[in-house]
Parts: sequence; C-alpha cells; structure tokens
Amino acid sequence: MMNFIYLFFKPLKQKNKVTFVSRQSNTETLDFRMLRENIENNSSLQVDVLCKKLDKGVGNTFGYFLHMFSQMHSFATSKVIVTDSYCILLSILRHKKNTACIQTWHALSAVKKFGCETVGREDGSSEVVATEMKMHHNYDYVLCSSDVTAEYFCKGFGCTKNKITKIGLPRIDYINQRKPDIRKAIFRKYPELEDKNKKNIIYVPTMRRGRGVDVNGIIDRLDFNRFNLVVRLHPLEIDNESYEKREGVIYDNDFLSYDMLEVADIVISDYSSFVVESSLRDIPLFLYIYDVNEYGKYNGLNMDFESEAIGKYAFRNCDEMISSFDSAYDMDALRTFRKKYVDIDMADCTKQLSEFIERLVYEN
Repeated sequence: MMNFIYLFFKPLKQKNKVTFVSRQSNTETLDFRMLRENIENNSSLQVDVLCKKLDKGVGNTFGYFLHMFSQMHSFATSKVIVTDSYCILLSILRHKKNTACIQTWHALSAVKKFGCETVGREDGSSEVVATEMKMHHNYDYVLCSSDVTAEYFCKGFGCTKNKITKIGLPRIDYINQRKPDIRKAIFRKYPELEDKNKKNIIYVPTMRRGRGVDVNGIIDRLDFNRFNLVVRLHPLEIDNESYEKREGVIYDNDFLSYDMLEVADIVISDYSSFVVESSLRDIPLFLYIYDVNEYGKYNGLNMDFESEAIGKYAFRNCDEMISSFDSAYDMDALRTFRKKYVDIDMADCTKQLSEFIERLVYEN
C-alpha cells in the first residue's frame, strides 16, 4: 500500500537535497544537528530533518502514519537519505535508482546484538515482522568506526562488507571537544560536583526493558564522603520510583551523557555503546556487568568484556568494582580497547561526512 501511495510522489523532481530521518527522538539528534549546520554553512545543499518517534498508542500511531507522508515527499525529492535507526519507509519503499541511502546508526559500535541478529530473540523482532517490514533493507552505505565494528554491523544490518564506509559520526567531534561553558553550566546546576575533595562518578547504564538497573546496589556501597554519583538513566527508566534518592546522588536528565564527561573522574557503564564513546576522553572506565548472563539470554552480546583489553575493569560484583577505584588505572588498556573499536581518522568527522554526502548528491 505504501509503495502504491509513493507512486504519486515519485514523479516529483529531485533537488540537490539531503534528508535526515530518525526514530530516535522527536527532536533533531546531536549528529544530525552537527551535520545540518556544517552542510548549511559550507554548501548550497538543501537539508530536510524529519525526527519522530513511533510511540505506543492509537493517537501516536496515527500521528506517525501522517508523518510518513512528509517522509515520502522528502524522499522523492532528495538525492541522499540519511538515517540513524530503522526507518520503515526507507526500507520498504522502492526508491528512485539515483537515490543514495546511508545508515549512520546511533552508536559508535555494537556492544549488544541488534537488528537482524536479534530476530526471534526475546528483546528482538519476530521473523514475520522482520520479513514483512524488510528490516534494514535498501542501504547503499553503512557508516562504521572500525573493522571489528564492521563485522557486527554487517550481521546487524544483514549487509555485505562492500557497503561499509569507515567515517566517524559527528558526535566524535563533540565528545573530543572541551566544553568549558557546559562544564560551568553543570556546576551551576549541581554545585556539589565542584567539590575538589570528592570524585565524580558518572553511571550510564543501558536499558533493561522493565527489568530494572542496579542503581541501588552502587548507592548502598558507595562512600559519599569521597564520591558524588551522577546517574544518567535511559529515558524509559527515568520515572522508575524504585531508585533510591540520597544526598550525593544526582539523577540527571538535563545534560547529554557526553556533557557529563566534562566533570567526570570515573565512568561506569555496561552494554551501552557509551563505553566506546567515553573511552575517547581517557577517563577511567569501569564495566558493571552484574547481569551479563541474563542480559545475554534476552538480547545477546557482541563484546565479551572480560576478554577485552579492559577486562580487568569488568565486574560482576559491586564491592569489587568500588574497591578498585583506589588503584592506579591502566590507561594503556583503555586506549587499546578504544583503538580496537575506533580506528578511523578522527580529524573533523563532521566535515568528512558532510563532504561525503555532498559528493553523493552531485554524483546523482
């Protein structure tokens, strides 16, 4: 049906235009904003940004259905389409032959299995849905930050290696930038983080889909005379009232996780790609993987942290992890881990990707 409707849009003339489309949020994502600004400042290309989540509920579903008409118009009039997620119409529609589709994905690597790898798993799509919705079809290029990640992406997107393009995401530039204004803004909102007698721990766990995150286990064991704890929960976990409130514990939802690296002395994470992204900043990284066996059954994991270069900092036991905070950190191990998953040229990734998109527009 959607392909039939699309037939009425396809005769529209293509422009020197790129469309960014995402289901990650209802607002422009960081990567898309940085790309859009760079393209608008350095080229004559037209840019459309279409960001809308497909939330549950009849009203939300109908709203997304109407949004699809905007997508079809923009796709038909663009020479390049860029997505950072699974976009239904990008995958199921039969696009014009000279339309290039780029998958940038919303993570630097793939700690956990995703997409085609999770079909049939408890936290994945069913085989029927994946087949009927042509999950992750139509990509001409898949962006990737390392050869190792390329293997994960080929499996997750069900694509061949000839579609892999090693260019970094704009967020690499953002993470690597020092942001004194944001640092000051964080201290204004949370003045306790400026206490030089305490270390700031940033805990960024991945979502467990209703199974909860062990925040309280860390809180119960941490010495708040020596540490502050900033917890950056997944948006779907934020309203969980079971998480303990205590002096020295901050549940932040006002700043990006990347922003919190400006004030972090220690990072704790788990199966989130934030482990790779935060490694760019040379901040001691600890992996709290207390539920690794259970999580692996639900979703599946690509990385075996305990066999990685930073395996000595992967902990199933909270007491052992906290005790290790006082030992000298092996930064060489962290850098070895980072190099394995980010082996690209990191000099101005935003510019590199913008120029790649521009070349595709004019080639088509």
